[in-house]
Amino acid sequence: MLLLFAHLVLTVGSLGVLVLCALRLWGKVRATRNAATDLKDHAAELATKAAELAGRLESAQVADRLASRAG
Repeated sequence: MLLLFAHLVLTVGSLGVLVLCALRLWGKVRATRNAATDLKDHAAELATKAAELAGRLESAQVADRLASRAG
């Protein structure tokens, strides 16, 4: 009877540890997903700003060419 109780305690304890590990892993997966979403949003924002700056640079280069031809 004592041996059966010991097996039961070890089984339930092992399952408890497994559940705790799974919960911790799930928390890390959620945190990673959130960080990836934030990075994706930040990358999209940076791409928009880079395109805007490229447009400004193009406008400045065109203006410089026109000024050099006029002058």
